[in-house]
Amino acid sequence: MINYIKKHFSIRTCFIIGVATLIISNFIFIFIYYNILLNNQINKNYEVIKNELQTDLNHISKEINDNQDLNDYLNNYAKQKNINIIISDINNQEIKNYNKSFPKDSITISNIIQYQDNIYLITLSKKYEIIKPRIIIDFLIFETIIVIILSITGIYSANRKILEPITYLSKDLNNYKLGIIPKKRKINSSINHIQNDFVDLVSALEEEKQKQNRIIASISHDIKTPLTSVLGYSEILLTKKNISNETKLKYANTIYTKALVMKEIVEEFDDYLSCNIKDETKKEKISIKYLVAYLKDYYTDDLKEKDIEFKIKTNCPNSRIEVDLPKFKRVFSNIITNSIRHFDKPKKVLNITINSQKDDKIVFEIDDNGCGCQDDLNKIFEPLYTTDKSRKISGLGLSICQEIIESHGGTIKAQNNKYGGFTIIFTINICEED
Repeated sequence: MINYIKKHFSIRTCFIIGVATLIISNFIFIFIYYNILLNNQINKNYEVIKNELQTDLNHISKEINDNQDLNDYLNNYAKQKNINIIISDINNQEIKNYNKSFPKDSITISNIIQYQDNIYLITLSKKYEIIKPRIIIDFLIFETIIVIILSITGIYSANRKILEPITYLSKDLNNYKLGIIPKKRKINSSINHIQNDFVDLVSALEEEKQKQNRIIASISHDIKTPLTSVLGYSEILLTKKNISNETKLKYANTIYTKALVMKEIVEEFDDYLSCNIKDETKKEKISIKYLVAYLKDYYTDDLKEKDIEFKIKTNCPNSRIEVDLPKFKRVFSNIITNSIRHFDKPKKVLNITINSQKDDKIVFEIDDNGCGCQDDLNKIFEPLYTTDKSRKISGLGLSICQEIIESHGGTIKAQNNKYGGFTIIFTINICEED
């Protein structure tokens, strides 16, 4: 239960619970003090006063005789003992009241006496102080001790559960500014959850920072290689005068080819950056029929020129999806381009299958009969991963696809297929009808 409170309750709630606990604990201690110490003392004082009154009553009953003046005797006795004495008849009608101070808090006892052949009811009462100064002092001492104990406990608990974790958190924040990575701590309070959440955030930031550094280093390396050729051939064309026109044309073509490679790398890097910017995606509703028509119109002729057999099948032409269309088209472009690069058979086949599922999702499968992927399939969506050892491509294409699909609330995966080639499978939620 305590661990559940630590994990699920906010700091404010824990503080309120702590204060309430201290207050309740104080009331409990007061209740215990009253019932064990104070109440016994009160009862003891009550019994002492009652016994004194009983003694006085016995003494009066014994000393009264018919020859003495009852009025003077009782008046003097009441003043001497500082008690109240009332004489009543047998019908309880008051006859005489001696020392007329009948306090509210008093102890009273009565008895029958006989005086000069008459029967009277004599009643003795004495003031009873429930709370005496000594009792008040004892209670204040006890309460002070309890408050001090609870205060020390509260301060210790607050220091251990709140102030100490906040100090560690502040220290880790300052250390992180100096490049020192924080570490997780044992969970003792909700503050420690904040501390560990901060550590998780730092870990994610550091991982993202390392990934970005790898991307920048890789892009720099990929651009330097063709750039070196561009600079080298450009320098030859500028410095050497005795170069044939055929050689000049060859060098110019090389420069143009290398520039196109750099352009493609930069454009793909721009696409990757744009997909990682967390802006509001501009989505529109399209039908699968429209998407199929676009894919056929855009790719059929181009793939035919490359001797690639291209087919699209669907069982849900009237289903609709809500997507950012330019980015969604980019997914097909990257996957199809990736397949074209990896064909290794005389007969090249590329198929797209679009089917609906019972869980209100559209499943897209893009199959080729290329060389497949012999590496770890879990890595192919990582930025900069590529099976091209010459590094003519950046390796950002499938990573861009993953970013786009996940930004639409879908999932994407890859697998080798029965044709020996490669299959990319991704899902998109079916759009609810207006």
